[in-house]
Amino acid sequence: MQINIISIEKNDDDFKNIKDKYIKLISKYSQINDLSLFNKKIAKAQSIDAINAKKSYHEHFLPYYKGFTIALDEKSKELNSIEFANLLKDKNEISFFIGGAYGLNDEFLKSVDFTLSLSKLTLAHKFVKILLLEQIFRAFCINNNHPYHK
Repeated sequence: MQINIISIEKNDDDFKNIKDKYIKLISKYSQINDLSLFNKKIAKAQSIDAINAKKSYHEHFLPYYKGFTIALDEKSKELNSIEFANLLKDKNEISFFIGGAYGLNDEFLKSVDFTLSLSKLTLAHKFVKILLLEQIFRAFCINNNHPYHK
């Protein structure tokens, strides 16, 4: 299995050790790629307004549409850990998308296979990524009858 996490964020080393820990744990079950996209074009779009920012995020995500696509969106459906584990089952490749400061536009959300809310709260990218990584690891443990979940 291949897991891709693509996010619009500036690199931030505050949680690097925790992120690396979960990537290592997940790598026992799956290849995992963590890609942070941020450049001058995205920064410029964000400085104009939310509409331009969301359009820029969508454009930058397009080359990474691979496998089963999941967009994180606080207004979407929340799953418990068992439901999330079931969502990941039997997939060869899954790509998770984490939008930028302005979230994701409706066009992008409609283009993916599933939209997921990790929380109704608005969370900083560094927290979202750690939460997502932990839940991906938990899902693999559930699906492989590993005791971590208990």
